[in-house]
Amino acid sequence: MEIKTGVSLQTKQTLSQVQMESLNVLSMSMTELREFLQNEEIENPLVEYSSGGGGSQIPVTHREAERFYGSRSLEDADQPDLYQAENGPESVENLVMMQLSWEKMGEDDRKVVDFCINSLEQSGYLPIPPEEIAKKLGLKKDQVERVLSGLKLLEPRGIFASGLEECLLLQIQGMEQEEALKRVIKDHLQDVAEGRISSISRDLKLSSAEVRKLIHIIKELNPRPLNGYGEAEAQYILPDIILTCQNGQWNMELNDKWTGNVQINEFYVHMMETAQDEELKSYFEEKLRRARFIMNAVDQRRRTLLGITEGILKRQPGYLLGTEHLKPMTLEELAEELGVHKSTVSRAIRDKYLLAPGGCFLLRDLFTSGIASGDGKTDEVSRTAVKAKLRELVEAEDKGRPYSDEQLARLLERDGMPVSRRTVAKYRMELGLGSAFQRREE
Repeated sequence: MEIKTGVSLQTKQTLSQVQMESLNVLSMSMTELREFLQNEEIENPLVEYSSGGGGSQIPVTHREAERFYGSRSLEDADQPDLYQAENGPESVENLVMMQLSWEKMGEDDRKVVDFCINSLEQSGYLPIPPEEIAKKLGLKKDQVERVLSGLKLLEPRGIFASGLEECLLLQIQGMEQEEALKRVIKDHLQDVAEGRISSISRDLKLSSAEVRKLIHIIKELNPRPLNGYGEAEAQYILPDIILTCQNGQWNMELNDKWTGNVQINEFYVHMMETAQDEELKSYFEEKLRRARFIMNAVDQRRRTLLGITEGILKRQPGYLLGTEHLKPMTLEELAEELGVHKSTVSRAIRDKYLLAPGGCFLLRDLFTSGIASGDGKTDEVSRTAVKAKLRELVEAEDKGRPYSDEQLARLLERDGMPVSRRTVAKYRMELGLGSAFQRREE
């Protein structure tokens, strides 16, 4: 083995601690920035922070669930609501569909799945017996039972059970004490509820300690497998940027007045200048450098956010008004225009919202790569445009014979939006649109 030595020249960029902290300030949300400035004031005597007021006076409202075309009327543009609500947890349909091999299922099986999803109780139970489902759908009972058996294997375990007993039995499958647990659940649930350990112990011929262990396992099971899914729980957010448009003129404003202002405390600056103690003077000089850094970082954050917003506005005026589809726009092209790195733009838009006449948008959702148009002549179309066209097709369809996902894919391709059937199903669920069976009206 031969070992050689040599000299190589390479350029390597590394970020200093100051640059890293500046990027950290850039990535902060409004609430995080306020907390950061409050902490700086506590730790640094030269930082003078005046907290903004009036936060409780800001009106509260729910954001529109649709973030695309037509989500908000132009009449609402004059008085933007500063608090907006995020969407609730994922739907039950999404939860189930993600676990199924939908493309491998026949039309009749899909009917059973759709019917069962729509018949679920809030707890996750399916109280309708297989024979009744078969009768309603005009199918054989054994076919319904086969599909239902598969659905009962999905997560969260216990979903599609006929009641509490079956729900618990589904959850203990595969456990080491499955047989003993099964006997307790089938014959002694009331005894478990009332703490009658001796009764269970005598019947199962087990010691009290063993029975207590079984009861502990049963109490750890979930009696309501869908608890927390599909509930419309509002989560309020505060937009970081506010855009308004009047008579064709856009006004861009950072919603950071309520976070307060940061300044240098002149009293301590004077103390530093007149201090005779070199150690004290050195301490104040270090704190002054820190205070100036904080002020510069906050100012740079403002300039970067305004620059990004201006770049977005230049590309998406129609979408922000709620009159056009979202156009393809990437982090790279905006970063190149601003003369910064892509990661800087990525940090700047992290967890930040923009309020415009067309609705309230998570900044990151405004960046999307395009889908090549089918004719090769027109520009790329965004995913949002595909979703809007999909909704338009569904709204215009014959409700007696609604389009299948495959038919919708063909219609989209005809309009220059080539997407797969699986993508259509994904976008349809994201839009809250049911399957062809669910949309059918007699």
